[in-house]
Amino acid sequence: MSKSCHQKIHCGTEKGISQSNGAFLNRMGSNILSLTSADTASRLLGFLAVAYLARTVGPEGMGLLAAGMGILTWGTILAEAGLPMLGTRTVATSNVAPTNLVRRFITIRLTLSLGILILFSTVLFLTLDTPRLRNITLIYLFALLPSALVLEWVFQGLRKMTVLATGRILAAVCYLIWLLLFVRSESSIIWIPVGWVAGVVAQSIYLWKQYGGVNETESTDVSPALNLIKTALPLAVAGLVAQVITYFPVIYLGITDPREGGLFSVAFRVIVLLLVVDRVFYTIFFPSITKYLKIGGEDLFTRFNRTLKLVTPVTLYIAIVAVMGSRQILPAIFGSEFNQSALIFQILTLYFVCTAINSVFTFTLIGAEKEKVYLNSLLLGGAGFFGIMLLPGPLPSSHFAAMGLVLFQVISLLVMMREVQSFISFPMIRSLLLPIIVSGVLMGIFSLTYPSSPVLTFLACLVITPVVLYKSVGITSEEKSYYIKSIL
Repeated sequence: MSKSCHQKIHCGTEKGISQSNGAFLNRMGSNILSLTSADTASRLLGFLAVAYLARTVGPEGMGLLAAGMGILTWGTILAEAGLPMLGTRTVATSNVAPTNLVRRFITIRLTLSLGILILFSTVLFLTLDTPRLRNITLIYLFALLPSALVLEWVFQGLRKMTVLATGRILAAVCYLIWLLLFVRSESSIIWIPVGWVAGVVAQSIYLWKQYGGVNETESTDVSPALNLIKTALPLAVAGLVAQVITYFPVIYLGITDPREGGLFSVAFRVIVLLLVVDRVFYTIFFPSITKYLKIGGEDLFTRFNRTLKLVTPVTLYIAIVAVMGSRQILPAIFGSEFNQSALIFQILTLYFVCTAINSVFTFTLIGAEKEKVYLNSLLLGGAGFFGIMLLPGPLPSSHFAAMGLVLFQVISLLVMMREVQSFISFPMIRSLLLPIIVSGVLMGIFSLTYPSSPVLTFLACLVITPVVLYKSVGITSEEKSYYIKSIL
């Protein structure tokens, strides 16, 4: 072959790669924009619902609702059995969602959901002496059945983020409208979980209609139900451990001290709103990292490093701004009864930072099919959590719960970081440690100046913090261009 032919082939190849990368960045940017906007909207709607409920039912009522929702979350994790994440990984790898695969997953989940509903209902009747909490929880548990039909995992694997986000907004709108129509006082608290079930039903119907319009894929071979459950078991156990620990405080406090549970619940709900960053990252990054882990090569290392260098400063910035504004914002939104939630929230911002950073390592390990390492990290972190959570002491139990969640995430992060370093090389000091140290110094300075000049301190926090964090993490001009192209 002549030299000119070689040059043409080489140029054509480079052009194809460039076009492919450009298409990927455009698609990813569109996904980030649509999902961030929609997921933020759905979480804001959920936040408005929580604010309305806090002013309507008070701390004790919020504690009961949080406990019921926590038990529903435990039941959902058991009923899912790790299948949604396995399904996302399967669909993302092949970029198709065959009808028989979806039907198999739905059948398994419906069967498990019905079994969990019966089991949990029986246990509640036998063990729970508080009629209001028992009735609230029982109604929440009926959401297990429509949840089994929610096809978020399909659209996440297919990277159809607009459909995914629209379904979440629909559920949030239905729930909020229900609350405004039927919940006017603390005496109507029993109607709140009914509205939650209605929102899940609406989301399920919408996603099924969308699935019928986007997927005409022929059937393929699908493993038997027991084999699928066995494959998903490590994911199921890991998910169960994570959610048992995360929701243990609201359930424990809701049963033993509903008022403290309500104070903790409100602070935690604000953290959930901030975790829209983590939700968007998970939805987009997990299918992408799964794809590149299969391919391997330098692109995997580059993509991981760029992701970590973006997530770390962004979450630290959000946390610092949230802490500085929490003293005035939380009581203004939820009412003076929730003044004590501000300190709980400030502790939980560390949980927010660690959770978002953890996601980078979590989904890398899961994409690399190292679920057992992820599970081990959760078990070790869980030991630290319960060691703090159940400590006797002068502090309120809600404060110990917040500190326990922070320790849980820190231990889990250290374990996963060590494993990821064995197959992906990344600059830990520059990407993680230095930004965290810099953030601590900034928080110390802002805390000293805040009492004498709160407004100027908050404005300085907004302007100075992102510049300092940007410099500390060492983002190159090439990485900056990559981020801008991804978003725009």
